[in-house]
Amino acid sequence: MIRRIQAQLAAHQRRLANEAIQKLREDAEYLDIGPVPGPVRVALRTYYETRWQTWAVLIPVGLVEASFVARLLHGLLKQYAPARVNEAILHPLNHTSLLSLPPWVQFANDLLFVTLGFLLARRTTVYLATWFGLRSVTFERVQRWADLVQECAERARAPHMSQGQHIVSLRLPVLRVKGARSMRGTVPSFSRRRPELRAHANRVVTALRAAEAEFGTDPKEAAQRLARLALKISDRYAQGRVGALLDHEELVEPARRRESLRLGSVSWIMCGAR
Repeated sequence: MIRRIQAQLAAHQRRLANEAIQKLREDAEYLDIGPVPGPVRVALRTYYETRWQTWAVLIPVGLVEASFVARLLHGLLKQYAPARVNEAILHPLNHTSLLSLPPWVQFANDLLFVTLGFLLARRTTVYLATWFGLRSVTFERVQRWADLVQECAERARAPHMSQGQHIVSLRLPVLRVKGARSMRGTVPSFSRRRPELRAHANRVVTALRAAEAEFGTDPKEAAQRLARLALKISDRYAQGRVGALLDHEELVEPARRRESLRLGSVSWIMCGAR
């Protein structure tokens, strides 16, 4: 019976993978951005065919990690924190004023717990995906970029659709680009290349946003350009080339924060003057 269930799950996963690959092919053909590269097809198939095994392992691991971080923080605070801090964490309901120290101590404790838990879960996920073949989390990013290609195809099919009716969302694709260097598993955690890879990811993100900004002038051309970038990013990521997700001529330098603040201040002053 267990083997039959496994066979049914495997058949279902293969069907989902075939549908996702076929959909991406149709969208790429409609947008005329070239055939879907082989590494992207392999990544999508791997994502779907290992999805339930991956989560079956990662969910228990995540629960164990959360318990470990909680015990670690509790022990450290109990041993090293002042009595007032321990009282604030163990009995937060005794302190109701937002101006007093205890609520802020409790907030800092919770924030530290969440941060440590996230970092530990991320490293563990990469380790498990690399050493035990749990590749669904690794290649989930390829699926998110394929979703972006699909959104671009939908927008190209209806170029006169207003922005309010359908907006191409870059939130998840951008987050996946920023985390590509960590989750692919090809760069060590403390590699000297990480600052360089972070800067490259920022340029890739800026290129995506620059392409998105063109939807207001030529939606079909913008959809084609954005989809082409997403497909190339998927291909490079699937190959493990996290330091060359796009070619040099396709990258866009992000605006400096100081310049952005200056422009924002000028805009605010002008609006106030009106």
